[in-house]
Amino acid sequence: MEDGFLQSSYAREIMEFHCPRYDELPGIDLYMDQVLCVIEEALSAFSLGEKMLTSSMVNNYVKQKIVSPPVNKKYSRKHLAYLMVVCILKKVFSISEICRMITIQMENHPLESTYDLFCQETEQALRMAFTGEAMAEIEEKKEERELLRSAVLSFAQKVWAQKYLEYRLEKDHSLEKEG
Repeated sequence: MEDGFLQSSYAREIMEFHCPRYDELPGIDLYMDQVLCVIEEALSAFSLGEKMLTSSMVNNYVKQKIVSPPVNKKYSRKHLAYLMVVCILKKVFSISEICRMITIQMENHPLESTYDLFCQETEQALRMAFTGEAMAEIEEKKEERELLRSAVLSFAQKVWAQKYLEYRLEKDHSLEKEG
């Protein structure tokens, strides 16, 4: 892999990405505009100049029963966790596939630990995609865990390709100016 790319701001931004764990998400209920700000800030490395989440998207996810309805127009940590997962995985999967994956992951584990595992696996997958660093072995080989890992690896590979294309576009544009 080209060293220039790994040293670029494109790659560094992804390798430094921290997916906020469940307890790091705001502990107070938020209004829609606050939810959008939290998600946009947390996932800014993946936005590629586009909005990661809009109020229309949130409303659609509620209608499709992917996210539970807000209580008194306020969204909790639970809502934020679901929205983070949806925003990350929608880059490579359909909403119905994401909904099914969430259902499968939640069958045997509480939301908090399932979401934290998702965050951990996502960070590892991104490091692996960008540096070739091996992912930690899965202690218990369960199909649900393999599904989660495969999903986040798909996401990580897409992010790598998009960031590399951005890097090359900028690099090629700079060479054209010089030449």
